[in-house]
Amino acid sequence: MQKGLVGLVVLGVLMVAAQASVGAVPWAVGGVQEPALLQVGELRRLLEPKGVSFAETGILGRYLLEVKFPQTTNALYLRMVSQNNVSYAVFDDLFINLAQVDLGINTPVKVEGWANPVIAIGPTVFRLGTQRNPVNPYLGYMYLVRKRLIDRDDAPPYLAKLLDEDPRARRCIHELPVNDPAGTVYAVASRVWAEANLKAPYDKIPDFAKPAAFHVGAVQNGRIRLLLSRESANYASHLEEWAKARDKETLILIRLTGWIKDLNAEIQVIRPPRGRSQAVRCD
Repeated sequence: MQKGLVGLVVLGVLMVAAQASVGAVPWAVGGVQEPALLQVGELRRLLEPKGVSFAETGILGRYLLEVKFPQTTNALYLRMVSQNNVSYAVFDDLFINLAQVDLGINTPVKVEGWANPVIAIGPTVFRLGTQRNPVNPYLGYMYLVRKRLIDRDDAPPYLAKLLDEDPRARRCIHELPVNDPAGTVYAVASRVWAEANLKAPYDKIPDFAKPAAFHVGAVQNGRIRLLLSRESANYASHLEEWAKARDKETLILIRLTGWIKDLNAEIQVIRPPRGRSQAVRCD
């Protein structure tokens, strides 16, 4: 990656904080409300002045928004839906596309933050979500983590937040002190979760024989909160140890740096002191 482009990305991220953004609106899918829709008109007003081009197209029966960024090789394709006669693009597809589409050699790509993430694609830097209408990037980050940890690049169904997680696993709250700024994204996963997902077909709910811990969240007030299946948790010190762990409840805790390189999220493995954590509360 060229140092000059990286420098421009860093500078752009610092400058974009005070700029305009696009708020999210809820999308009702199967009775579940997810703030995952971005109004196409607002996206165009935000990005066209930055040199981004838009086109509406249909591929394999799906209505898609083609988004082409300056100095990139290929376009991104976001699903479009109509709600109250207004056209919206699906926010989560942006993160998924960034880990699937080759944008060109030496094209820096970075996503940072939670409710109001800053996205950098080549020289284009912009922010999504507002204080009043934040986005919920859970599914997008979940896809990046899933692809990085178990090398599955098929996008799970939209309700993957429900399908990819075992609700029985989300009963104990673990809190870890960290030195990262607010909005830094962490993820935790057990081998049970990994093995169930590796076996599951694209369109089928994973079979969780026993609670399978998986969670993605952001730092708040110097702490990261994890929703896990047990009162005590053990963590691997690196990915190879996690992959070979005999205890399938062994967890891997990772921090996302924000960079997406070679179509994969860059991560750092974090091991709590003594490789353990204890729940502050279990329901």
